Amino acid sequence: MSYTKRISAASLILFVCVASANAAERIRVDVPARASSAMIRVVSPDGSISEHQYARAADAASIDIHGLLGAGAVDGAWNYEVSFGQSLSEAARKVAVAARAAGSTDAPAGLPESLDSVSGSFLVANGNIVDPAVTELKLAPRGKSSVSPNDQVIADDLIVQGAACIGLDCINNENFGFDTLRLKENNLRIKFDDTSMGVGFAATDWQLTANDSASGGLNRFSIEDITASTIPFTVVGSAPSNALYLASSGKIGLRTSTPVLDLQISTVDSPGIRLEQTNAGGFTAQTWDMAGNEANFFIRDVTGGSRLPFRIRPGAPTSAIDIAASGNVGIGTASPSAKLDVNGDAYIAGTLTQLSSRTSKTNFVAVAADGVLDQLARLPIWTWNYLRSGSGDRHIGPVAEDFYATFGFGTSERHLAPSDVAGVALAATQALQREVAVRDAKIEALEARLERLERTMAGRASSSETSTSGH
Repeated sequence: MSYTKRISAASLILFVCVASANAAERIRVDVPARASSAMIRVVSPDGSISEHQYARAADAASIDIHGLLGAGAVDGAWNYEVSFGQSLSEAARKVAVAARAAGSTDAPAGLPESLDSVSGSFLVANGNIVDPAVTELKLAPRGKSSVSPNDQVIADDLIVQGAACIGLDCINNENFGFDTLRLKENNLRIKFDDTSMGVGFAATDWQLTANDSASGGLNRFSIEDITASTIPFTVVGSAPSNALYLASSGKIGLRTSTPVLDLQISTVDSPGIRLEQTNAGGFTAQTWDMAGNEANFFIRDVTGGSRLPFRIRPGAPTSAIDIAASGNVGIGTASPSAKLDVNGDAYIAGTLTQLSSRTSKTNFVAVAADGVLDQLARLPIWTWNYLRSGSGDRHIGPVAEDFYATFGFGTSERHLAPSDVAGVALAATQALQREVAVRDAKIEALEARLERLERTMAGRASSSETSTSGH
């Protein structure tokens, strides 16, 4: 079996070639002309999934299906789904981007309709694909003539005080057990053909389908919308017990019959939810997983290399991250008093950058640095440790109450802004620099005076020596 992908300006055509005893049959999946890519997802009989992405190419390409299934494809029923992507025009893309930026989750008006996916199945037997064109025909009942009997029309209510069997394989003295109504043959369908003709009356036709008729088709029970040619609900054969369970409380269980919350997913390994946005609507394809296990609860960026940008480890304390109604975020606190309130140590393996642009500030008042220096001289400086920390975790600095009482800066007497401490230090440094400059000038003047005095004294001493030597 092989997939052949042919791409042209008009259409993208995917072939599933099927080996039969006589000749190769083909299941053809036509892809709309505006499709820019195709994704084939293949499900093997054991439930494993493989994905194959194809982008539109300039010329046709042929791909051997064994390259998709792998060598020695196992016998059994295989399923596949082909989804299609499309690209947006630059104008439509700008509209879409603007809508996304505005927070909209809906497709903006004017975008092309999304492309429907195509799904199907095939059967592998003895390593070969079974011809899906082979279907089971309805046969005449055993012991009966193949000539159809006359139809019976009952123009009144029909009451059967017993069981009924409908189908070509029903027999005389059928053993019904507890069955009240039995359908029995090799092609089972119940169709609801609504003949409403009046304007405004619902007239969609529905059908209950048990199993595909083609060889290699699905063992399934489906509800089909005959009018729209869609299959909105399907249960595949051998689905586990309680695969989907709707409790009397209205709660939904996935693989559990005792859902505790509105939706409960129960499985032996990493229950999760996949959020997959295809590019069928023109938006960039993106897939996220949300799952949890004994190691962590995580969000996985599948499209971005399966990175885990968000993780919560088991045993994390209450309010490890807490977002208040005000929008404040608390780390280790349930009542954050600022945009980010960290109750505990903060470690930054990098640079802490604080907004300090002149354009972000107002009410500028020049600081009297000399006064700040005088105030700083009166500020008590301590060494200390936090109550929750050990005695070995010592720090140095003022307490907020003393700093607030001395300088009056900050939001309250219990909090201390590092920028205020730095500002006081800078102002005091400037004052000290000016004092040092004044003292340097005084020292320089004194040194110059001293030098003059020394030169004067030296000159007088020299004159005295000369006068003495003359006598």
